[in-house]
Amino acid sequence: MGVVPEVNEFADLSVIYRLKVRAPTPVKYNYLVVSENVDDISRIDILTLRDFHRVKDRLKRKSKVGAGLEITIEHARKMDARCAARWVADALALYEFCQSSGFQFILSSGADAPTAAVSGECFDAILKLIGIKPRKYWMELATWLESRLERRVQLC
Repeated sequence: MGVVPEVNEFADLSVIYRLKVRAPTPVKYNYLVVSENVDDISRIDILTLRDFHRVKDRLKRKSKVGAGLEITIEHARKMDARCAARWVADALALYEFCQSSGFQFILSSGADAPTAAVSGECFDAILKLIGIKPRKYWMELATWLESRLERRVQLC
């Protein structure tokens, strides 16, 4: 019979919780603080955007270098062809803004159930459609996640 590992031995698993507020006390799990309110940018890790152009100027003024700016595929799934084409153009504009402003571009499935999940191959195809090299994107995202989670552990 094997030894049952303690909870903190699982800290490197691929599960990262999305919280609305920072945990008030140290925790033994990975988490990122997420909001849809641009005014929260100084207190969060990820800002989820629905309309990048509407908040672009506010982001320039309130910028918190290193924060993630997220768009979701789930939102685009419900669009007609014209709106989907605009979503792709907006995604590229957001990516370019992130590259020039020190933010991390995040493309998320937006899934709230396993049936809404998006496969890795689909993510790569969407990244290519947007004009982003998938390998570069995944490497940048992994580096960003590692730095955010390391910083979180040091703060706890």
